[in-house]
Amino acid sequence: MLLYDYSKSTAAYRVRIALGLKDLTYQRETVSLLDKHQYSDAYRSLNPAGLVPTLVDGDVTLSQSLAIIEYLDERYPQVKLLPSDPVQKAQCRSLHSTLPVMCIHSITCEFCNT
Repeated sequence: MLLYDYSKSTAAYRVRIALGLKDLTYQRETVSLLDKHQYSDAYRSLNPAGLVPTLVDGDVTLSQSLAIIEYLDERYPQVKLLPSDPVQKAQCRSLHSTLPVMCIHSITCEFCNT
């Protein structure tokens, strides 16, 4: 598994947290936003939007941190990050869009009561 990220990106940080909580082994490839590496042809072939993070897991290539986190939660279910209850899951997703942090099912969350 390979994560293309930038250390100061809050979106990439969320994915690194999820990978860590799930204890998944991965390699990191830095995409320097300051040096505009996100606009290189090589990176744009992985992520046409030129954003970080991008996760490559075998034949699967995903961008957008929340999509990556949901993929990881379903693909590697050993440690659940999102609640299974649809209302609680929606509340966590809503929280994700307003805060640069994750609501994680394995940690008590006052916003989604998990």
